[in-house]
Amino acid sequence: MKALVTGGAGCIGSDLAATLLARGDQVVVVDNLSSGKIEHIAPLQGAPNFTFLEGDLEDFDFTLAAAAGVDIVYHLAANPDVKFVEGDPTDKDLRQNTICTYNVLEAMRRAAVKQLVFSSTSAVYGVSPVQPIPESAFLPEPISLYGATKLGCESLISAFQNLFGFQCWIFRFANIVGPKVRKKGRTVIGDFIARLQENPRRLTILGDGRQAKSYLLSEECVEAMLYAIDHAGGPLNIYNLGCDDSLQVTRIADLVVDAMGLTGVEYDFTGGEGGWPGDVPRFRLDVDRINRLGWKARHTSEQAVRIAIESVLAHTGVACRP
Repeated sequence: MKALVTGGAGCIGSDLAATLLARGDQVVVVDNLSSGKIEHIAPLQGAPNFTFLEGDLEDFDFTLAAAAGVDIVYHLAANPDVKFVEGDPTDKDLRQNTICTYNVLEAMRRAAVKQLVFSSTSAVYGVSPVQPIPESAFLPEPISLYGATKLGCESLISAFQNLFGFQCWIFRFANIVGPKVRKKGRTVIGDFIARLQENPRRLTILGDGRQAKSYLLSEECVEAMLYAIDHAGGPLNIYNLGCDDSLQVTRIADLVVDAMGLTGVEYDFTGGEGGWPGDVPRFRLDVDRINRLGWKARHTSEQAVRIAIESVLAHTGVACRP
């Protein structure tokens, strides 16, 4: 099978590309390298079944050319910055999430590609009164531009599936952590490690520290996607991906401090229920649907975070507490 992986130089995309190659697929990775890194796909370069195309999905002609001759599209490319920072253009998520997804769908239609796998997000649910949150949550109300545009992507996918006979899998991810997910500003783990390297006596924690979310290892995220594709054969398949618990931000801080061998660290909370405007302070995904299909996360949120902390510290050269 020939697969196109958009965002394939990203953290999850590169893990997915490597797994697809290992099972014998022909893989084409597309990435504009705005956040993806060549180092993520460097081990794949030179493989006979691997091709890398540097380009932007906002360019429809490029997207159409990339889709030619493939059997399935794994669309993981998106704006990776969930946080909206004052001064950012308000159309960034619209362009990089929704418009790019439309371009992928239209390119698939013209190139007669019928299968799409899409990485969505738990942010589509917003602040849900129902916890854990099922895929059937009534009238999702996203509170961030990121979540709103991802929900728009899901609606476009549903429409294209219905009108043009696509088969689609939509995955709403928990917070994904792992060896490559370490950039400061992208994950709480990377933020905490960077801040403690700058000041090992004091750690600023956004919000009140009681935010609690579900976490999943990148490698398990890839496993879950491929399992669902192999076992869920409906025309439109929507799954939450995560484990069946959540983890508080303050507990993550404790784990990072302990792993770095620090003591007496003072926590400085900025206050407020969420860490930033548009942050969903607490969520726990209902993963019964993917569990009933036959896949279940092997690690709890805390176990996944512990593994991620160790891998990030190893990459930055900081010794972990034995």
